[in-house]
Amino acid sequence: PNPPIPVLIGGRSDAALRRAGRFGDGWLATWCSAARFRQAVALINDTAHGAGRDNVVWQHGYQTWVGLGSDHRSAKAHVKAAMEAFYRIGFEAFERYTPSGTPANVAEFLAPFVEAGVRRFHLTPCTARAEEATELAGEVKRCLARQLGLQMV
Repeated sequence: PNPPIPVLIGGRSDAALRRAGRFGDGWLATWCSAARFRQAVALINDTAHGAGRDNVVWQHGYQTWVGLGSDHRSAKAHVKAAMEAFYRIGFEAFERYTPSGTPANVAEFLAPFVEAGVRRFHLTPCTARAEEATELAGEVKRCLARQLGLQMV
């Protein structure tokens, strides 16, 4: 179609990353560190190069739940409750990959992912009141732009 619809390939395995390099317009990551994200992008780029795909405008993304509130403790409680209800396992399995705190705290956690190649974040914001989730997620975007010296779009 015109304009083209970007296809992002998900998955954590090296096989999924190689598929993204051969066939996708990007990778949609979750549950990884910024260091692993950087390694994954290198593997995707190497695979794409080997497949003759040197002109891809990558649209790598990162999907993560985030706890947002006025302080770390309350924000963590929001995301912990939501994730445990959804996944039916303890939050400890996710905690190291799940930022929480003020929008500035969450933006600080996400900044290394931008530096590693993320171009789109897919946030699941968890807040005290559902009606404030979009506003606080927008504040994360503004804080991230300020931290990285980027123009808002």
